[in-house]
Amino acid sequence: MMNLTLSTIAEKVGKKVIGGTGQEKFKDISIDSRTLEPSDLFVALKGPFNDGHDYLTDAMEKGAVAFVIEKKIPINKPYILVEDCFKFLDQLGTYQREIFNGKVIGLTGSNGKTTTKEIIFSLLEKEGCHKTKGNKNNHIGVPLTLASLTNMQKYAVIEIGTNSPGEINKLSAKVTPDIALIINAAASHLEKLDSVEKVAKEKSYILRHLKNDGVAVLPRDSEFFSYWKEKCVNKRIISFGFHQDSDIWLRNVQSDFLKNKISFELNYAHKSIKCFMNGIGVHNSLNACAALAVCHALEMDLEEISINLSKVTYPSRRMEVHKGLKGSVLVDDSYNANPESMKKSLDVMKELEGKKRIFIAGEMRELGEHQDFYHGEICKYTKGRVEEFLCIGKLWEEGIKDIPNVGRSFSCKDELLDYLNTKVTKDSIILVKGSRSTGMDYIADKLKL
Repeated sequence: MMNLTLSTIAEKVGKKVIGGTGQEKFKDISIDSRTLEPSDLFVALKGPFNDGHDYLTDAMEKGAVAFVIEKKIPINKPYILVEDCFKFLDQLGTYQREIFNGKVIGLTGSNGKTTTKEIIFSLLEKEGCHKTKGNKNNHIGVPLTLASLTNMQKYAVIEIGTNSPGEINKLSAKVTPDIALIINAAASHLEKLDSVEKVAKEKSYILRHLKNDGVAVLPRDSEFFSYWKEKCVNKRIISFGFHQDSDIWLRNVQSDFLKNKISFELNYAHKSIKCFMNGIGVHNSLNACAALAVCHALEMDLEEISINLSKVTYPSRRMEVHKGLKGSVLVDDSYNANPESMKKSLDVMKELEGKKRIFIAGEMRELGEHQDFYHGEICKYTKGRVEEFLCIGKLWEEGIKDIPNVGRSFSCKDELLDYLNTKVTKDSIILVKGSRSTGMDYIADKLKL
């Protein structure tokens, strides 16, 4: 992927290559010896719990071609010695962004960032597209993604996340997008962002760093649409959503749960096309609508590009459908959760009337002083959507008092699994969800065949 020599990047940060000719080329950049590929450049970052310098031998055995390190260590490979590996990554990312000739799509939102990023990538992959790996969307992940840019690609889609004020502003300044997509703003990371209004303000900072001739892609259904529109000043705006005033207008969404398929109608510029993709849930059709709005901003033929929706693959543990215990159907949505994504998952269950719908919920974290309110709100939202709402964690205890015929709390995961063993049948559909830190993937994996 990369076409830079070690000496080129060393010069950019004012350093020299030690133990090599400097003409060595690397394929990609790695900060994790576990996922490192042969011919990668390994950057030894020091974090609060792990020091990359402790894994140099592992990286060498995996085939790292060279290293960036902060202290002299006897290794039989070329390396660049720097004062700060984080600063090195940031400087290289800045350099690569400056020389990149393609179009950069920056996206942010409270829900669906990684899924929408993967859909955009699937649509643009044929043309040559770089993307954020996994969900690496923070102060490390964004520079890492930028540092791996290459002019062999025509596009780059870069995910920008936050959990504290000012983070999107800083990261967007590095990305300087040609297309800025805001997917949504909802209750998430409220411990530091305090309110949904402040979340919306945080998301708006991506628009501040949109290039002068860039395009903003905004959700017409959002209560914050007008607010974000004002922030665009004289920039071109493309709106998307179910709202009939959207530039890219979505309707007639149909979901075949058991076949794991979605179809919907896309309307734009007096045209209408039928789209088909893998997956379940109305929210995924909206994510696809956002992705196609990005393609429209890139002046692509949507009818032609929408065929690539059939190639979409979703990130791990986001609405994955599996065969489950005793012939049941399991939906593993255990990657993460906030109030809005919980509601979307419950909406998926609502569509499945006639089945025994069981929703398994871990707590929603990082909601600060609002946590009791939002957990109670979700409990009320379950009414009419599921037959059983099984939860773990003290934050649910007050809320489930409002749903005595549906809600049940458990002290631990294994107690819940024991209960399920007595209740699950071949007519059961089970959905597992919770914040990442609650480890609900343990339950999902126990229920999979």
